[in-house]
Amino acid sequence: MSVDKPFDVIVMGGGPGGSSTATFLAQKGHKVLLLEKERFPRFHIGESLLPALWDIWDALGVTAELEAKGFVVKQGVNFAMFNSPNDIALLTGEYPEYFQRPYAYHVDRASFDEILLNHARRTGVEVREEWTVQDVLFEGSRAVGVLAGPNGQEARPIRSSIVVDATGRSSLISRKLGWHKRDPKLSKVAYFTHFKGARRQETIEILKDPVLCQDDTYMTDIHTIDAGWIWYIPLTDDIVSVGAVVDLKHDFGAPDPQTRFNRAIASCSRIRDWVGSSEQLIEMQAISNISYLSDSFVGDGFVLVGDASMFVDPIFSAGVTIAMRGGMFAADAIHEAFLAGDFSAARLKPYETKIRHPMGRIFKMIYNWYHILQNKDAGNIFAMSRQMPLLRERLIVLLSGGYDKVDMEAILKATEGQMDRLTAGPGKMA
Repeated sequence: MSVDKPFDVIVMGGGPGGSSTATFLAQKGHKVLLLEKERFPRFHIGESLLPALWDIWDALGVTAELEAKGFVVKQGVNFAMFNSPNDIALLTGEYPEYFQRPYAYHVDRASFDEILLNHARRTGVEVREEWTVQDVLFEGSRAVGVLAGPNGQEARPIRSSIVVDATGRSSLISRKLGWHKRDPKLSKVAYFTHFKGARRQETIEILKDPVLCQDDTYMTDIHTIDAGWIWYIPLTDDIVSVGAVVDLKHDFGAPDPQTRFNRAIASCSRIRDWVGSSEQLIEMQAISNISYLSDSFVGDGFVLVGDASMFVDPIFSAGVTIAMRGGMFAADAIHEAFLAGDFSAARLKPYETKIRHPMGRIFKMIYNWYHILQNKDAGNIFAMSRQMPLLRERLIVLLSGGYDKVDMEAILKATEGQMDRLTAGPGKMA
């Protein structure tokens, strides 16, 4: 059996969280190995990004390449709720001072993730695609490397001072240690696919404001239905991503995901008309028990990054932002651990503390969203934002990824006590 030389850090997984962590560590001078079981580009759902990412892209050094790719420009989110004839359009450009740029992108994740992975390689990360990690090696409680090899071949031990688990929903370390816990308050299932030739609603059609709306830009459309909600995201090449997120117990009286999705779409007249006779491009996809959380994000000799540590409901498109921000925080903590010569969980804990802060803020918004849907509350914070400028400002900043700038408490405070009846999960939101 061949034996690899040891690395400073082994990163398992080449998605946004793993690639970002690896790149930031290589920038700091560390010898990094990234192992990815697939060959990029590969399909991955989750296409709507947030303006808060520009600072991270700059720090990574990928901004120019992303700009040149020609991704669809996203200006904000449009909510169509409870069959109201009046949509609620929230544009980052209404408050541009909070972000480097008041827009983001709708991306196809295959291209986006490939850009990040190739950039990690150019930065000095040793990237091995089509490699499977069979297990993480421990000595006592400390991770000391992995057992891995090319797909279909014999695995061999590779040692490192730190292991980064960025294996996504596989959550290799978290599941191994029994830390992986689903969120019982968010027992949802998502059905999703791509269509070609479906209706594409430009931002100017919604707001009819040529000053605020850039040419050829779009929004993420969110439509509520009795069973949950539907996303509608325009992508390049006349493609749209459409998904239905519903309660796990709601089966639409159908045994298969495709029929359940079809019936969810049929329950929303506008989306039904938009999809119309367009062509479905990929087989129906389904993910159950969407949201989960790990008991801890760090241990002796390892950290969990991105979806390997937790997965938030997709309603506010927070996943990639939190994963890449987590990559930056994790790299900082790992670098400090090398400087101190201490790879204990206690030394790595600042990473977890920093990333749980924005994660906690978006979870409160998500709980609030499902409270609104469950109670069909027409007087919700989104509707109220039409009449309350301070509420609107804070809501837009948070939904644009400004988790360090605004929290749910600030949003509720802006309602001047009118929202005391709303809750975030168990108990009152204060």
